[in-house]
Amino acid sequence: MPGVRALKLAAEEARDPDVPPPKAEEMKLWLLSEILEALRARVCRKGLSDIEARLHVAQCVDVLKVLRSQLHAQTHLITWHNSNSTGQRTATWSATLIGPVGDRIKCVTGKYRRTREALIALKAEARRKLAHLGSSKCAQNKPTNKKTTLSWIWTVGGGPGEAEAQLHESVRMEWVKAKARRDRWVEEVQLLREEIKWVLRMLRWTQGK
Repeated sequence: MPGVRALKLAAEEARDPDVPPPKAEEMKLWLLSEILEALRARVCRKGLSDIEARLHVAQCVDVLKVLRSQLHAQTHLITWHNSNSTGQRTATWSATLIGPVGDRIKCVTGKYRRTREALIALKAEARRKLAHLGSSKCAQNKPTNKKTTLSWIWTVGGGPGEAEAQLHESVRMEWVKAKARRDRWVEEVQLLREEIKWVLRMLRWTQGK
C-alpha cells in the first residue's frame, strides 16, 4: 500500500524519542483494519479491505476449531482428574497437564477476539455471524437433560457431528504432547547422570596425578 509510507513517517515523528523503539514482534503491520476508515481510501486501492476481511474470517474459523479441540481436551482431562486423582502425586501430575491446556484456551480466545475486532473495524458483513467470545461462551458441548441452546462456537466452521472425532483427536494430541515432554525430561536426566559420571571420573583422575 503506497500511502502507508506517509502514515509510518508521521507515526515515527510523533513517537517519543526518549522511549525505545518497539521490538520487531511488536511493530505495527499497518493493515487496513489498523488504519482509520477516513484514511483508507488514500492509502490503498478499492477492494483490498474485502481481501483482508476474507483472511480474517478464515482465521476466525480456524481459531474456533482449535478452541473446540482444546475445550474437548480440557473436559476429558478434568473428568479423568476427578475420577482418578486420589494421591498427591497423581493430582500434581494431572494438574500439570490441565494447566497448559487452560493457558492455550486463553491464548486462542484472545486471538479470536483480536481477529474479530479487525473485522468490526473493516465493517465486514461476516462479523455478524461471528459473535463476541466471552468467558461464558466457552461452554462445553456436554450431553444434558435440560433444553438448552448449543453455544455457537460448536457450529461455526463445523458442527456437533464432528464432536466425537474432535474429542478423540484432541485427547490424542494432548497425550502425544505430554509423552514428548516426559521423554524429553527422561533424556535430560540421563544426560545429567552421564555428565556427573564423567565429572567424577575427571576429579578422581586429577586427584590421582
